[in-house]
Amino acid sequence: MKTKKYRNKFEEQVGIILGNSFSYEKFKIPYVVHRNYIPDFVNGHTLIECKGFFRAGDVQKYKAIKNSLHLPDELVFVLHNPRKKLRKGSKMNMSEWCEKEGFRWFTVDTIRNVFTS
Repeated sequence: MKTKKYRNKFEEQVGIILGNSFSYEKFKIPYVVHRNYIPDFVNGHTLIECKGFFRAGDVQKYKAIKNSLHLPDELVFVLHNPRKKLRKGSKMNMSEWCEKEGFRWFTVDTIRNVFTS
């Protein structure tokens, strides 16, 4: 009989108590957390978010926002320092993350040429 692999001793203890009456980590259940997002600036269908740094969980949040937007809505970032790392020890910086995820990004200097008259 194959022994079950548990993630920790506590789960192993409970697994022994439950025996074969329960399956261990048999399947995954996707879930959605409904939150509200307030963009920094809005003009028509363009949403602008100003970022000096990404907090823990921000990259997932912005990807979820992008996936929930209705065309032609677009989320655009203005980055204080595009070369700033996503987090300590990360190889990717903020601008690289934006490009990888398909977000347009600007700096204070470059946004003048695009969104102002």
